[in-house]
Amino acid sequence: MTDAATLGIAAGVALGVWLLVLAVLAMATRAREPHAAPATMDLGGDEPPAVVNLITNDWAVGKEAVPATLIDLAARRVVGFEHVGPDQFAVRVPDRRPDGLTSYETQVYDHVHGLASGGVVPCEALTTGPENESKQWWKRFRTAVSEDARERGLSRPRWARAHLLVLGVLAVAPAGLAAGAFAALPSHASSSKSDDNPVLGVIFVAVVLWTVLMAIPQAMRAERDTPAGSASAARWLGLRKQLGGDDHFADQPPGAVAIWDRLLAYGAAMGVAPGAVRILPMGAESETEAWTAYGGRWRVVHVRYPQRFPPGWGRSAAAAVALGLVWIVPGAFVAYGMGSLLTRQSDGAGRLIAVVFFAAPLLALAYGADLLWRGVADIGRRAPVEGQVLRRREVHRNNDSGTVAVYLAVYGGKGSDVRALRCTPAVASGVDAGELVRATISPHLGHVYSVERLGPMVSTQTGS
Repeated sequence: MTDAATLGIAAGVALGVWLLVLAVLAMATRAREPHAAPATMDLGGDEPPAVVNLITNDWAVGKEAVPATLIDLAARRVVGFEHVGPDQFAVRVPDRRPDGLTSYETQVYDHVHGLASGGVVPCEALTTGPENESKQWWKRFRTAVSEDARERGLSRPRWARAHLLVLGVLAVAPAGLAAGAFAALPSHASSSKSDDNPVLGVIFVAVVLWTVLMAIPQAMRAERDTPAGSASAARWLGLRKQLGGDDHFADQPPGAVAIWDRLLAYGAAMGVAPGAVRILPMGAESETEAWTAYGGRWRVVHVRYPQRFPPGWGRSAAAAVALGLVWIVPGAFVAYGMGSLLTRQSDGAGRLIAVVFFAAPLLALAYGADLLWRGVADIGRRAPVEGQVLRRREVHRNNDSGTVAVYLAVYGGKGSDVRALRCTPAVASGVDAGELVRATISPHLGHVYSVERLGPMVSTQTGS
């Protein structure tokens, strides 16, 4: 066995050990779900609604925390809600910001104040700007809430310094061994370069690989519970249990804060006051999430827009069969050639490299086979899909000169996920978000033959 193969195997073993330690630490540091206290109408403490959102939402700040903060400011008479029409409200905000607000409450106040004209802003205009600006605004808000929760002793970072130190030290082995394996691969360089010092190259590759490995736990950063946070969350969950059992509470608009006071803000933060939250669109409208009452109760539905998977989504049966063969035929020839190459490899490192390259045509064969099966299974078959269009998304050419396709997210009223249908512009013509429709599609590929409009527009924000 060559030095490169030996070092490569050692690097693989070391990487396996590192991944095992990472998995153990990830399990040990995940946020634990608190047990709810008995149902009660008593507040769980003096924490602001945004912090309550964090500790009752698996220690992650949810988007409901923003409108909950605005409702809480109204409950504390910092701002006010005015009923201006059916399911329409406006926020009245004073010119002078009061003292004693947290940084994220100040952020919400300043945002509303900046939008106001004559001290009033319609709730429909509360969005936090274009998507890029909205992301930055949301990041600042989420960070400020997490910092407040930490200062209160209710939350802590997932990774302690000791965890990162252990992972960093252990990552040196797979990174260094893998770099050494690359350096030990046979070289066909000219003899004039045989005296080059490879040490700097090995160090550089090792540092790059170590950085890549340490980026994995950094991507898994989150908040986790503390004993005080779990105890506080249990009390607040008791309040959520009580409020969630009141069918009328879920439908209360923001103006009902005059009756429910801060209970409405905390209910919004804990997800049991959707009637108040949906009227306060404080964020960029998400293409992947939508509020709807279609199906009998308000819920958030997650929308997916398939492109490569499942294979052939939106294509006709004939097109899927043809495209499947396009994937299968060349994939089979390449797989056959790579298989022959694999059998002729006696060197361990060469065989390993051949196996890696052999996987690519196998994946192409699997993709093509799935595509072919879906096409054959959908020949002559049609199925109706009836529901509300939650989102309409157009796909344009690279130069924006025309619409190539239209995605319609038709929600049937069950579950919390919907796969958007990919239609031709002609089929989707005249169909807008909020309408009730009946689409005729193929069952496996989701190819849309027709879309029939059934009823008037239904607002995906208000449900009416």
